[in-house]
Amino acid sequence: MSCSILKNIKSDFFILIITCFIGGVGYTQNDETVRIIKLDEAIQLGIQNNNQIKLANSDVVIANENLSQTKIAKTPILGLNMGYNYIGNPKIYDGFYEKSIDVDYFNHQASASFLASMPLYYGGVINNQIDKQKLIVSMQESVVKMTETEIKQTITSQFFTLEKLYKQIEVTKQNIINTELRIKQLKSRVENGQNLKSDLLRTELQQSNFEVSVFRSTNSIELISNYLDILTGLPTNTKLKPVLDGILIPKTDSSLDESLSEAYQNRYEIKRSEINVKIAESSLDITKSGFKPNINANLLLNTQYPAQWPNYTTNTLNYWGAGVSLNWDVSSFYNIKHRINSDQEQINKSNIALEATKDVINQDVKSAFVRFAESVKNISTFKKDVDLALSNYKIVKSRYDNDFAVISDIVDAELQLNEAKISLNNANIDSIIQYYFLQYAMGKL
Repeated sequence: MSCSILKNIKSDFFILIITCFIGGVGYTQNDETVRIIKLDEAIQLGIQNNNQIKLANSDVVIANENLSQTKIAKTPILGLNMGYNYIGNPKIYDGFYEKSIDVDYFNHQASASFLASMPLYYGGVINNQIDKQKLIVSMQESVVKMTETEIKQTITSQFFTLEKLYKQIEVTKQNIINTELRIKQLKSRVENGQNLKSDLLRTELQQSNFEVSVFRSTNSIELISNYLDILTGLPTNTKLKPVLDGILIPKTDSSLDESLSEAYQNRYEIKRSEINVKIAESSLDITKSGFKPNINANLLLNTQYPAQWPNYTTNTLNYWGAGVSLNWDVSSFYNIKHRINSDQEQINKSNIALEATKDVINQDVKSAFVRFAESVKNISTFKKDVDLALSNYKIVKSRYDNDFAVISDIVDAELQLNEAKISLNNANIDSIIQYYFLQYAMGKL
């Protein structure tokens, strides 16, 4: 009897070694097709290659070009007009086309003129338009920064989620190995009448659940890797595996009030809302400029042949002129009052939007602050769970080795221990994710 048990133990041990070897080889083969990536590298690739950031930068370039175009309104307006005509000799008819007389006329006619106009005073509208366009440039620049921050946060979240999935697969594969060993043992014990067949079926069901879990996690890794490929500009279908070298579970000593204060100073959403208020105020200044006159300095140079003046029909005429012109739309005194009211309402709306943005940021910071504190506390809780599960496993194993517990008891103890390890790993990763969420909420990412 003891010899048979010894043979079974040796056989099970051999199977465990082969299974571990095969599992390790299969995992290594899969790793050959993945790209190892660090968080800093992923973020840098995202800033360089992400299409959303490229679009935002294009808007900055367009806004700067529009600013240059707006500044041109301060420069002189130059115009050149030239013309040449060949006119045939006219005929003068007597009566209704009865008899005609040819007139020797000047066949060649030419003229040229040069006009220059320089704006002197437009009621401040040009300067206000330039200031408004500068604000739009600042707005687009803040959009770039906001987009970069959002991409950083998304990459960070997906990066650590990917690491969580790899750890889950790693632990679950160990569960599969352990369960396969227990199934081998149970089959032998069921044949010998030491265990019920229901114990075997239950363990096989657990193994099937583990395999489904690995399959789902593998698919999730494929999907998240593809999403990170898009975010970072890497070739699609590149499978990624994160490396957490140098990344520790972070700590923060900031209070909630300090975090809120930093968020109000750093978040680009607030800066953007403040710029929107200034743009609305600038639009009102531009509208009010309609009450004021426009003054231009003008210069004219002209040459004409023939002169077409009495007694000078065979001569070339040259003349120049310089002066000042004033244009005042008097009807604007009653026509633009509704535009002024509309602009004032837009200012009020922008101020309300600014306060609403602060409310959203306030909620973001409070939520991130509470969730981070909660995640840190969860780590100590799950550490305790691992210690308890490990103690329970040692007790159950000791009882099983002394035939005081059935194999299903030790299978359950192993499952509890591995689940506790997964929960602890997830808690560590969640703490890092929540820390970066807090940094994002504070505008420090």
